[in-house]
Amino acid sequence: MSERIREVPSPRRTTTTYVADRATIRVAVPQGWARGVIAGVEAAFAGWALITVCTMIAYLTLRSNTWMNDTTPRDALGLGGDLWAAVIGGTSVVGGVHYRAIPTLAGVLLIVLVRLLLCNTAGFPRSAALFAVPGFLLTSWLLAGTSGTHAHWWTGTIGGVLIPLIGSVWFVASGYARDHEAPTMQHWISGGLQLGGLSVAVLAGASLVAAIVALVAGWGRMAGIQEILGAASGADTAFIVGAQLAFAPTVMAWVASWWSGAGFLTATDSLHSPAVVGTGPIPPIPLLGAVPETAPGLWVVLAPIALGVGLGVVAARSFRREHLLHQSAQGVLASVIVAAVTALWMWSATMSLGSVRLALMGPRVGWATLALVLEIALPALIIALATHPTTRALLGEGAGRVRNEGEALRRRAAERASRVGAAASATDEAWAEASDPAEDSAGVEGAYEAWAESSDPVAEAGETAVDEAVDDASAQAEGDADDPGAKATRREGLN
Repeated sequence: MSERIREVPSPRRTTTTYVADRATIRVAVPQGWARGVIAGVEAAFAGWALITVCTMIAYLTLRSNTWMNDTTPRDALGLGGDLWAAVIGGTSVVGGVHYRAIPTLAGVLLIVLVRLLLCNTAGFPRSAALFAVPGFLLTSWLLAGTSGTHAHWWTGTIGGVLIPLIGSVWFVASGYARDHEAPTMQHWISGGLQLGGLSVAVLAGASLVAAIVALVAGWGRMAGIQEILGAASGADTAFIVGAQLAFAPTVMAWVASWWSGAGFLTATDSLHSPAVVGTGPIPPIPLLGAVPETAPGLWVVLAPIALGVGLGVVAARSFRREHLLHQSAQGVLASVIVAAVTALWMWSATMSLGSVRLALMGPRVGWATLALVLEIALPALIIALATHPTTRALLGEGAGRVRNEGEALRRRAAERASRVGAAASATDEAWAEASDPAEDSAGVEGAYEAWAESSDPVAEAGETAVDEAVDDASAQAEGDADDPGAKATRREGLN
């Protein structure tokens, strides 16, 4: 009988796969960003308009000059666009020659303007202030490209970014300083920004004073160059002076580079520093008449070092943090701020006014920045850290440990010296005893007595033998007397 095989269905397996949720990155635009953009646009338009208006005023004032016969209002407007490109660090090309000279005073005023316009973003997240950067940059490109005649608008990108960025960082840092409920890290960050800003301000102020002294000392040479330019009226003189006044921060940068020891170039082959005096001719610019004609020596670098020491004292008193680590981080941040601002300042003070000899003028950016950081920022950092309570406590503890170790060493040395002295005195006494005649005779007598004592047993043994012989003889005599036969027998034996 065949069995019917029944197919049993296998149990169904269910597999559940769990998929982890993917992280979602959301980019959210902070509230108030539009106000940041508007602040950047307004600053760019205001700067361009001010420069253009000044250019048109100068054109209307000087159009009677014979050099201005072929100049039209359109040319004046194009010159305004080129000057705006120069303000943001752009380059103009005329006849195949590249020209670049940044009116640094205008750049400083634009930074201040951006800082003031960003007050409209108060009450919104601080990141909204950073949106002033794209607003300013795009507007600057547009104005330089549409109104400039010889300017390459894209070459002004660096200045178009840095001007609003510095203003925005300034605004954000001041907001942290006003917030007393901010975390400790933010406090030392704001303190570092404030200390760095103070260091830069002190450096700029000292450079301004030194520049004024140099201008007064070289006033005669400056007046001579002014006469060479042939200013025929007061308007011409005002125009020349105003154009040079726009480069006031540039002159201060040249002075700072000079007294740092790095020096500056009035031509590609003419270096001026405290140790070197350029021999080539200077360009016909009245301000260059203040260039020193002698080299006083490298002792001039003591001036920025003194500034650094003073800033260190101020940092130790007014910018002190509770923890040494926070103090160190604050000082390092301030040093970075000084280095960055100084490098930007020195770069903005370089210029190119032609080809060959005039292709490079101004400070040597790298050397000047390094020298000023080492002479100002580094002494300030060292003094602030050296005078911190934690550092003084550590130094006191270390000094106490060194003092204790020194005392222990001196104590061990004294003990060692005393032991050596005692051993030396014992040796001296032994040698003295060995060399004393009385002690020698006593030694001989002692040796004789010892020998005598050693020879006494022999003498005693001899004496005993003699006594025994005498006793035997007496005994034999007594025996012979008692026994006459024995006496006769002994006599025969002897015979």
